[in-house]
This record gives sequence, C-alpha cells and structure tokens, in this order.
Amino acid sequence: MKKTYIYLLILVLASSFSLSSCKKYLDINKDPNTATTVDPKLLFSFAVVSYANLRSSGDSYIPFALAGQSVATGGNNPTGWGVPSEEQYKISSFSNANSWRAYYTTVGANLKEAIKLAESASPVNNNAAAQNKIVLAMCAYEATTVFGDVPFSEAWNTNISYPKFDAQKDVMEGCIALIDAALKQFDDASPLKISDYDLFYKGDLNKWRRLANSVKLRILMTMVDKDPTKVAAIGTMITAGNFIGASTDNCLINYQDVAGKKNPKFLLNEQYNNGVDFFFGCNYVVDFMRNLADPRLPRFFTKPDQAADYFGVENGATADDNVNVRVSPLLHSAVEPEVFFSYQEELFYEAEIQARGLGVPVNLAAATTLYRKAVQQSCLFYGVDAATAQTFAASLPDLSTVASPVKLIHMHHWVDKMDRGIDAFTQWRRSGPSGDETPALKLPIGAPAGPLFRRFEYPTTNEIAVNPNAPKNRIMFTEKMWFDL
Repeated sequence: MKKTYIYLLILVLASSFSLSSCKKYLDINKDPNTATTVDPKLLFSFAVVSYANLRSSGDSYIPFALAGQSVATGGNNPTGWGVPSEEQYKISSFSNANSWRAYYTTVGANLKEAIKLAESASPVNNNAAAQNKIVLAMCAYEATTVFGDVPFSEAWNTNISYPKFDAQKDVMEGCIALIDAALKQFDDASPLKISDYDLFYKGDLNKWRRLANSVKLRILMTMVDKDPTKVAAIGTMITAGNFIGASTDNCLINYQDVAGKKNPKFLLNEQYNNGVDFFFGCNYVVDFMRNLADPRLPRFFTKPDQAADYFGVENGATADDNVNVRVSPLLHSAVEPEVFFSYQEELFYEAEIQARGLGVPVNLAAATTLYRKAVQQSCLFYGVDAATAQTFAASLPDLSTVASPVKLIHMHHWVDKMDRGIDAFTQWRRSGPSGDETPALKLPIGAPAGPLFRRFEYPTTNEIAVNPNAPKNRIMFTEKMWFDL
C-alpha cells in the first residue's frame, strides 16, 4: 500500500514539472518554450526549482539513497519504507522516466532556451547566459552519472530529431567546456544579469564564479581515476584557487514552511506516514559516527528513548522501534534546503587532492587541516554549535598516523552527503575500484544475487526506442559506467 501512495506522490511531483506542457515528455529535443519573448530569468527560475524538486523527490532521492545504502528502509517495520523496494534494486519505471524527463525538458530544455534568449537579446545578457550555462553543466553532469552515455552535443536542439548518445567521457568534457565558456562570458561591467529570480546567489557574480570552479573540480575528480591526464588540470585549478570558500557560498535552494513550497522529503512523511520518517539510519553511517561520538548524530537521527545509544540497522533488515534510529525530522523538515554544492564538499575534495598528490606534492599535513575543517563545516551546517564543532574536528586523527588516509577522507565525505541521494552515491562509486570503495558495501538483504547497484537503466519509452542512436541492448542497473572503475 505504501508503494501505491508513493507512486501517486511521484506522479504529483511529475505533474508539477509539466508547466511547460510538451506532448512527449521524454522528447528531449522538443522545445517546451515556444514564446521567444519569455524573459530568461523566468525559464532559469523554473528550471532551478524543477531541478531541486527532482533531487529531493521520490524519483531521485529515494532510489539513490536506498540502493546506494546511505539510508535504510527498516525492512518490514510497519512505519518504515518496506521491502522489497529500491533498497532491493526494484526501481520504479516512474523514477527512470521522470528523472530523464527532468534532465532533458523541465531543467535542460529551459536552461538551453534561456541561454538562447539571453544571447540573442539586444543588448546581449551575457551574465544570464553564463548563469544558465553553469546550471546546465551541473544538470548534464548529473544526468550522465545517473544514466551513463546520454545525449549532450546534440541535445536540446529542435533541428535534430534523433540526438546521438555521447560517451560519458565526452559528456563530462563537454560540461567542463560549458563551464569554461561561462567563466569567460561573465561581464562585471554589464548591469544585465539574473538577480531577483536567482535562487542561489541573487546575482552575485563572484559567487557564481566560485561555484563554477568548484563544479569543474568535482567533474575532474570524478574523471581522474579513469583518465589520469586530468591530474594536471586539477593541479592548475588548485594553484589558481577561487573555489567555494565559505558557507555563504553554498549552492542550495531554501524551501519554506508554506503550502506548495515545502521540502518534498517532508511532504512524503507528512502526507503518507503521519509525520513519521519512513527511513532509518544504516549501519554504515551510524556505526562510523557513533564510534567517533560525532555531535551530528542527534541532527541526523532520532534515537528511541529506550535505546542506550545510536544504533542503525542493516539494509533490508527489519528495524526495531525501540532500538534503531530513524532519520531525524531536523534533516527532513519542511524548510530543509536542497544542497547542490557545499563548502565542506569543496574542502573534502581539496583534502583528497593533497593526500593523493593530484597535481600537487603529497601533503598529509595540509590534507589533515582541510579534512578537519570540512568536518567542522559539516557540523556547523547541520546545526552543531561552534565550540562543539571545533572541538570535534580537532579530535580527528592526523592523517599521517592512519593506515589509509584517503579512505578516511572518503568516508567522512560520504557521511556528510548521506542524505543527498545521487551525490552520496556518486561519491561512493568514485571512491575506489569495484570491491575497494568506501564504505565497503555489501548486498542489501533481499537484493538479487550479483553485483551491487551502479546506475539507472534507460527508460523504456518509444522516444528512446525509435532513436537509431540510442543503445539498443538493455544496460542493466549493475553495469558500471566509464568513470566507475
């Protein structure tokens, strides 16, 4: 019964994405915005809100958080999510199709149209075009980490009926080129830009530049283990700097505690579980945090009154309401923001770069400072008081004293992203070759025998089926992508 409710919720969310009204919701080259007089800021704002709702909704958050095992269903607990479910790799066709549609219509097509309108305006609105290009690069990067090879070079082009599916490496290279183009296009001398409809930075171009650099670094860090030539580019970026450099640079969307503007994660629990969170803390996260006496524990999870401490549950096992923690209502509140990029994420990447010597000499002292600062910023972001956050971060081990410093950075990075769905899942996949990722996940109870979950399968739609350039053989959810070693 719960699944019926949730699929209905997904349909409701999907309908909210459909304001641009296109007949073929997966037809990625049908422009849903035929009125060329639309202000680019309106398309930008709609695309960004649609993107945030996708990431925090049942179409993306639930499958990747559960199949990626950063949260748990609670098995057959009567108020848990239930099994079999996404945790056992049963991914709804709605999730695949709605995610594809969002990347290629409500988000991607609107951003592409906004770029076109901004660049054809008189005078040209270069800043608006650049703002849209950065978000389009974020969207396309995410789409390829979800599906693998996807349309990019011929996507969002109404003159091409059957766009080719670009190799993942080429998509990521294209995203980097798009970011570079945006950085060159910013024009501080021009008053034209998206400000009042800019839900990220209110038109602060310096913050947009820092976001662009950080997103570019994220892409390079996803590519570098498969393509070691990216080491030089990473080193160049670290030398140049100008990344997200404070919590005030965080790229996020703030939800509101008013009708129609609440976080979808909150709405899910409010509408279908009497306000009780469906999801439980998994052992991978909770055990790691408990062993550190991590002050974020009460911010991430709700401990039963009867429990002596914070205890998670094995993925797929039935949770005990007197023992196992649920995801905290603080984390799934009506106003909890959807985070696209955080300051602590940037710090974790920089710590990893120093620890691995990617384009710079190995420097474990610098890496230690950076990863401690990342954890401190994570604590502050989730509401831990400043003194406690500082004390906890300072107590973390010096990386020169641990056997696997890079793995420790990866683990802290993954824990910080435990409620960020696709971001946590991609962090896990890039953390090491198959069988050596951090953490060392095993098959959830009830999952089919075989490899771990690795991706969404392509939607089974006529739009893809009739495209001669689309993959013809089924690519299974267990098949690794180019970047995933």
